[in-house]
Amino acid sequence: MPEVAQKLTRFIPQNVSLDIFVSLWEEYRDEGELAREIGCKPALVDKWLREGRAPDNKYMPQILSLALGRCGRVREMLQGEVLEPIENLFAELGIFSEKRAEGDLSEILWFLDEKSRQILWYLWWNRHAEIGELAQLTGAETDMEVLSRIKQAINPAAEDVLGKEIVRFENSKIDPITGEKVLFSWWLAESLLWGKRREPLVDIFEENNHIVIIAQLPGPMELAGQARVEYKDGILKINVEKLPSQGEAK
Repeated sequence: MPEVAQKLTRFIPQNVSLDIFVSLWEEYRDEGELAREIGCKPALVDKWLREGRAPDNKYMPQILSLALGRCGRVREMLQGEVLEPIENLFAELGIFSEKRAEGDLSEILWFLDEKSRQILWYLWWNRHAEIGELAQLTGAETDMEVLSRIKQAINPAAEDVLGKEIVRFENSKIDPITGEKVLFSWWLAESLLWGKRREPLVDIFEENNHIVIIAQLPGPMELAGQARVEYKDGILKINVEKLPSQGEAK
């Protein structure tokens, strides 16, 4: 890995290099131990932290190698901040990689059982959740049942479709929408929250004595609060009034 990390660091922006270093620091919280692992003096680690700047290129390959092995968020960081922007630029030039994983959230949902899909929908709506919330949502008797679904069903399906895990545990993370510091929660990959999809997502769940229908609309819009529901011959039709947006004729 050191040789690969050496090549990769040339493509990582300074701000991302700093984020990788900080993520690794949060795992160690010990300047002396981290310095020994990196191969530098503790004073240098302290300097990077105090000045808030990325480590020297000499040390970044080792820092990257350590971070990839110890910080789950770093892989997602590289995916979102390095790989995806490069892929988008190549796509604009009409150049595509044959190795790129194809698929989106709709294909992952297709592979999953109902309770696993409920977990993904809940995370898509809320962005993150504690394990107890997910256990209550799915009616799980223990937290271990939820962990099993994430590790043995959801993430393997995501790896098959997208080539990466999409649900990860974070001891501490800042919610990018609210700015809130969230502790000990499971998060859905941000690339799925904001990424483009081939088609709108739709799913149906039976919960006790009612049915829950979740659907992604084709774009941002304002809707009236009251919906008209019709049911005939096994077909459910929901009609919701769309409110005119600014500049749109009423």
